[in-house]
Amino acid sequence: MLRWMAPFLSFTAEEAWKVFGPKASPSIFVEVYSDAGAWEDEALLAKWARIAAVRAESNKKIEELRAESRLGSSLQAEVTVKAGPAAGDLLATLGDDLRFMLITSAARVEPLAAAADANEFFVEATVTSAPKCERCWHYRADVGHDPAHPTICSRCTANLFGAGEARAVA
Repeated sequence: MLRWMAPFLSFTAEEAWKVFGPKASPSIFVEVYSDAGAWEDEALLAKWARIAAVRAESNKKIEELRAESRLGSSLQAEVTVKAGPAAGDLLATLGDDLRFMLITSAARVEPLAAAADANEFFVEATVTSAPKCERCWHYRADVGHDPAHPTICSRCTANLFGAGEARAVA
């Protein structure tokens, strides 16, 4: 428990370490915080590395639009990922939460017709024409769906006045 406390209660943890810690260790700050190797899941690490690669490509395309002064925020972008079978299946595990991982207002996955490699993908980014929600700042076609709240989207309406949204990943 002292290792957990050390980052935010440094002096207290150090003093307690001198009393309760092993005598061979001069300070809690030379100790290993945890053995992360015991927690490693190679398949999970590979999955998120692949998702990070898609996000990096998405950011690159969004930056190109930003350099052309066509958008200011990544939330103004809609991203389409054209993916081979393996990459498409991997991204499909995120469902609608893919847009949160890419930090865009909309994201979809389409099959890549002639994929030379099952893990191959291409990213296309476009500027959205949807209005901006005043609460979440996402650009969505359903802004103003509720006459009582004409400046917010259905997602915000559900979060504020309903049961809220179901998020699986992000």
